[in-house]
Amino acid sequence: MAKENSFIEDVCLLRKHVETIVLESGDAKIAIVPAYQGRTMTSSAQGDGGTSCGWINHQLVADGPNDPQVNLFGGEDRFWVSPEGGQFSVFFDPGAKLDFSSWRTPAVIDREAFDTVAQNDHSVTFKKSGRLKNYSGFEFELEFERTVSLLSRTEAEKLHGIQLDNLDVVFHESQNKLTNLGSQTWNKETGLLGIWILCMNKPAPDATLIVPFKRGPVAKLGAIVTADYFGKLDDSRLRVCEENGMIYMRGDGELRSKIGLSYSRVQPFLGSWDPTRKLLSIVQFNLPESAPNGYTNNLWEIQDDPFAGDVINGYNDGPNESGGKLGGFFELETISPALALSPHESYTHLHRTLRIQGHREQLSTIAQQVFGASLDKIEGVLAN
Repeated sequence: MAKENSFIEDVCLLRKHVETIVLESGDAKIAIVPAYQGRTMTSSAQGDGGTSCGWINHQLVADGPNDPQVNLFGGEDRFWVSPEGGQFSVFFDPGAKLDFSSWRTPAVIDREAFDTVAQNDHSVTFKKSGRLKNYSGFEFELEFERTVSLLSRTEAEKLHGIQLDNLDVVFHESQNKLTNLGSQTWNKETGLLGIWILCMNKPAPDATLIVPFKRGPVAKLGAIVTADYFGKLDDSRLRVCEENGMIYMRGDGELRSKIGLSYSRVQPFLGSWDPTRKLLSIVQFNLPESAPNGYTNNLWEIQDDPFAGDVINGYNDGPNESGGKLGGFFELETISPALALSPHESYTHLHRTLRIQGHREQLSTIAQQVFGASLDKIEGVLAN
């Protein structure tokens, strides 16, 4: 593997081109960019010289936004909005063909800065108001409010029921609030929105996404996973282990592929193991007790049920229909329920990211406790 930037090298690169806010507590550090919708670009569990955990598109940062479709600056906690596809998509103009050539990311979540409205030693809050028009022609008037916070290892231990003594840890979260600023209630007939947070990771040949699911009969809970977004995956790239309720997916950034779990199957966390960087990651979110309006459907087609979408996604980048890559990375993604908000009503989606490095035996114990699989198991399941 070629030499990679340390955390401080990535921060220095960012600061050459955009304002960058660093929150830190000891060796735990996160870097946040207001111009990129207040996204957390990267983190370190090992101080300035440590691994820069998030994926960053260094060339695009240097060049600035120049792509009418999407400007993927990177970021291990970046803000998006769903649905991406279907008759209520906010990524396709009304009447456009639902394919890659017509797909484009709304400027408000791609090229426009969020305003910094509050900041202290451990958190920063951003706001942005705007409008989004969906494929069916309905226009949403809305406001985003996003608070990014650096959390403690004690909070991580309490949340996940693990011990992190003698390990390098960085733990951060985003609270993402969406408010209806319009004069009418959002409804299913004209379309709903969801809050979508994506954790972008550096790929590696042996990196593995780890996605737990609720076990039970298909007749009762439905299919375990949707995995054919961009074509069927073979056993070298995707394994569903029903005996321990776990899905494993390769994160090498070499084949465009995606999985999704429904509300009936999802657990409120997912993660990844990167042996190359010796990095164990856990993403957790606020899964609601009920979702009366379902979840927005992101499939790129006119849908029979536009509110039977995924709650979480795993994505591995690779060549797309145009022959190029979006960048080469993999993502751990969480999505809020479809939001039927009345005027001035809000909903907040909480997304937390835990990065852990250190002794392999300790990391394996944590993987076993959280995911029910040792590191040897995780590494071996796609190699067989």
